[in-house]
Amino acid sequence: MAAVSTTLSTPVAKMEEGLLDDFDQVVREHQKRVYRVAFLLVRDHDDADTVTQECFLRAYNNRKGFRGECSVGTWLLRIAVNLARDHAKNRRASFWKRLVGLETEARSQSQYIAREPSAEQVLLAREQLQAVWRMTATLSPQQQTIFLLRFAEEMPLAEIAETLGLSVGTVKAQLSRGTSAVRQQIRGTS
Repeated sequence: MAAVSTTLSTPVAKMEEGLLDDFDQVVREHQKRVYRVAFLLVRDHDDADTVTQECFLRAYNNRKGFRGECSVGTWLLRIAVNLARDHAKNRRASFWKRLVGLETEARSQSQYIAREPSAEQVLLAREQLQAVWRMTATLSPQQQTIFLLRFAEEMPLAEIAETLGLSVGTVKAQLSRGTSAVRQQIRGTS
């Protein structure tokens, strides 16, 4: 029986490795999602572009080391999350974010508002979104990352755990704490 499960997982790993042979295709398939995650974490279009490019550069350079233990998409998101974390630690980037943060944040978040509803609905949704963005910024880096991957990217908890190298239980606990903190802050400002 063990030989059967090994046989079944080997083609999947080989298929995933084969995907990396056509790296242009990998970029086409995953670029938008990697960019969205990077943007949600760094909240700046230029920085998200930089993180995305660096993610694919690192993946390309390390493609031979891809073992197929997870999907290519999960592997790329793990690289992107780590790069975004590193970026957040950069003192110069945090200085510029504090200097122009609110103005840039308001402009960048408006793209996620639907264009169809009435002007009143758009304004209300924009205010609510800005409130949630402000509140997620007060979470710990780990809670913030998990919150954004779960609610903005709609990733399953198991994939978040795999992407961040955490247990599912830790992801659930951090998500619960982060969500609770955001809800408490929303109730406090209402």
